Amino acid sequence: MAKQKQPGKAKQQPAPVQQPTPKAIPVQPIAAPSPAGMAPVKWLMIILAAVVLLVNMRTIGYDYTLDDPFFTKDNPNVSKGLSAIKEFFTHAAYYGVFKHHDASYRPLMLTSFALEKDLFGFNPATGHLINLLLFALEVVVLFSLLRSMFRNVSPYIPFFMTLLFALHPMHTEVIASIKSRDEIMGLLFSALALQRTLRYADDGKMKDMILSGVWFFCALMSKETPIALVLIAPMTVWFFRDAPFSKIVRMTVPYVAVAVVYLAMRSMFIESDGEKVVILVNNNGLMAATNYADKLATTLYIQLRYLVILLVPHPLSYDYSYSQIPIIGFSDPKALAAVAVIIALFVYAVRGFKKKDVLAYCILFYGMSVIITSNLLVDIGATMAERFIFTGSLGYCIALVWLLAKLLKAPAREVSFANSRTLFVAVLATSVLYGGKTMARNEAWRSNLDLYLTGMETAPNSWRAQYLLGVEYTRMMNKETDMNVKRELYTKTVVAFNRSLQILPNNSDVYLLKGYAEEFAGQYDSAIVSYSNTVRLDSGNAQAAVNLGGVFLRTGRLDEAIHILSRVLARDGENVDALTNIGAAHGNKGLFRESIGFYEKAVRLRPEQPANVYMSMSNVYRFLGDSASTQRYRQLMVKAAGTAAAQ
Repeated sequence: MAKQKQPGKAKQQPAPVQQPTPKAIPVQPIAAPSPAGMAPVKWLMIILAAVVLLVNMRTIGYDYTLDDPFFTKDNPNVSKGLSAIKEFFTHAAYYGVFKHHDASYRPLMLTSFALEKDLFGFNPATGHLINLLLFALEVVVLFSLLRSMFRNVSPYIPFFMTLLFALHPMHTEVIASIKSRDEIMGLLFSALALQRTLRYADDGKMKDMILSGVWFFCALMSKETPIALVLIAPMTVWFFRDAPFSKIVRMTVPYVAVAVVYLAMRSMFIESDGEKVVILVNNNGLMAATNYADKLATTLYIQLRYLVILLVPHPLSYDYSYSQIPIIGFSDPKALAAVAVIIALFVYAVRGFKKKDVLAYCILFYGMSVIITSNLLVDIGATMAERFIFTGSLGYCIALVWLLAKLLKAPAREVSFANSRTLFVAVLATSVLYGGKTMARNEAWRSNLDLYLTGMETAPNSWRAQYLLGVEYTRMMNKETDMNVKRELYTKTVVAFNRSLQILPNNSDVYLLKGYAEEFAGQYDSAIVSYSNTVRLDSGNAQAAVNLGGVFLRTGRLDEAIHILSRVLARDGENVDALTNIGAAHGNKGLFRESIGFYEKAVRLRPEQPANVYMSMSNVYRFLGDSASTQRYRQLMVKAAGTAAAQ
């Protein structure tokens, strides 16, 4: 018996041998791997972190893209830094920008941006670097978690699983988009919570149970989707530990308690004001379905598309808005294929649950991770997005390596390059392909223009992809001084906006931005048509009405300008832009006292005005014979012009 002992290894009872079944790939008996099969774990962690940094390093030099400004420099609350932390925990994520509550509640994510602002100011390089470092940390934590789950096998198996997750091209959006820090934080804290749950299953220490709840709370404060851990945590213990049912129930208690607190906070802070979030086809193309059957068929097809691009991540797109994914019915072969695949996976998972089949776990983990964003339970604000399966893709990476190891007959407990060369080569080849695709895809996120141009290739039928390209061309046109380039940009802008309107007609947002572009280009008649369409489709759009009044003013249609601007002021008497425009209209009609009344109110509300406003006020006072006021506003005009030139 003495020969069977190993130095430094605690005595343990032999683990029962689990009989394999022909239709399942079972988890092996729980036993510590032999020292001969151990890999240099610390070096594997270093390699994982280094790979993440190497492949994604270029993103540090990228600009803000898509919604990044809404959570950084253009968010009034985040701009206050940590002094606004109360606002983050009592309002929805976009409240600081849009002043209304949406369905997103992510206070910890906003807190991270506020802390970043206080420490470093607003700088896209800093934001990208923090995202990258967080992702590298997350990959190391996931490796540690998978080692704990697969504690009976060589560390190379969880290393391979984590490596493929770290390099998967579908994660480029999460890494390269600063706003997607919520996804990274949500999974990071979820992994830490699961680690503590498994430790509690092993040693029964109350500290681990408490910390699992703490980390779970942090995950929910970062992103809504980790609520699936309420089911995933006990399922993980069931599959990877021989814990009695009563203990599994106890381990679920902190998750249930935290979930109740989280839902109560959501209800109190972002749902109690009675605002109902309306999902429009502009945001979710599934809303275009005329009946539930077609909506369900299309939704299931989207789930199949996720699985396909997990297997073959090409092409990838930042946008899948209406009508990039057309509505289909159950008579469509694509919908039937989706139903067949989903049923097959579900049946396999149910049959493998009792046998603790690893592949069954992966299927269930994936399904639970994506169900919130699948549009199956609730309608969300997007048709499809690659970031929605960020967490779920971990299940795919686990399954892929597990299958490869079994198919290539690698000795799981003793995996090494000497006895599993084929497995090493297969994983290395996949990693090279994934890494190359990730590096290439990262380039699309360099700037908004780069990203939107890729959308013309990957999402040519998306109204939003066309619209955002038009918006970017408008910004470029507004800054351009070369008239030839300006005209070229205007042509591209109109083409993009018209194409967007062809895909989704009667879109007030597109008409508004199209009016901006036409106004910048001096196409005033076209701008009047676009702004008028915006007001017709969205009567409460004050910005469009103010802009329309401004164009009427420029074209000498003073009565029409006064009429539309008066309607704006009837709803909002403190709209400064409407006040200055209507002041100018009255001044041009010779109604100087009425004009100066509007101007003075505008200055009281916003003391710092552009030079042209002060110039107009100076001229009006000159006509009124008030030389002192004329001189005062002339000086303010010169000062404002100098400030604008310096900027």
